[in-house]
Amino acid sequence: MGTRPQLPAPQKPDPDSPEADPNAVAKVQAPVTNPLTGGRQSFRDIKRQLEESDLQSPGVQRMLLEELERAENQCNILQGYVDRFHDADKRAAILTEKLKTQTALEIFFGVGVGVGCAMVGLAPSLWAAGLAGPLSLILGGILVVGSAIGRIAKQ
Repeated sequence: MGTRPQLPAPQKPDPDSPEADPNAVAKVQAPVTNPLTGGRQSFRDIKRQLEESDLQSPGVQRMLLEELERAENQCNILQGYVDRFHDADKRAAILTEKLKTQTALEIFFGVGVGVGCAMVGLAPSLWAAGLAGPLSLILGGILVVGSAIGRIAKQ
């Protein structure tokens, strides 16, 4: 049978630490991180404020000009996307309005056919009442045929 390894004795916490007082709230500070400003990891933590002496260096001037040129090229590339977005947005608005019109026409077609068929169906029972039967048959037929012609013409 093997012997069990002994655990180290618990150490007493420092009286100034938050662990010394169980009622104290531990103040944990998150590490300060700078947001990523670009794709270059090597420049991520560089101080961004330039002094007058820094601007006199030809290397700094070249880097600034290179970054400016890169940003202008990126802006020119993205301008094409902005233009295409506006074109697509206009097309979407036009198609949305066409869809609303199409929906309204479908409603009118359904109502016209429904009322027209109801009038044609009522015509035999109104036939004995004089002109009500033939008038109902004619108006119902006009509504059905007109609705069908309107739907065919729109398509």
